Amino acid sequence: MIFVSVAYGTSKKTDRLYSGEFRIAKSEHPAAYVSAGLSYDTKFDLRNTLELPFNEAYFSIPPHAPHGQNPKLGTLHPSMVRIAAAAFSVTSK
Repeated sequence: MIFVSVAYGTSKKTDRLYSGEFRIAKSEHPAAYVSAGLSYDTKFDLRNTLELPFNEAYFSIPPHAPHGQNPKLGTLHPSMVRIAAAAFSVTSK
């Protein structure tokens, strides 16, 4: 079985970042925003993650399929790797 790490994300209070968090904002990183498939500026908390099995229980097509017949999954744009790595580096301390 394949497992994925999922970080908590929120579109609330994105102007305030705490240790272990990073933000993807449309105005700051437009390519990363599109690549992530976001609808709003979002911050992610790498101190708050879960390991989930990659199966239909967690990653199925949502009701009414607002994004077509595929689950809405984005990717981390290469321009965000260093920023995300810096946030992650404080999680193991």
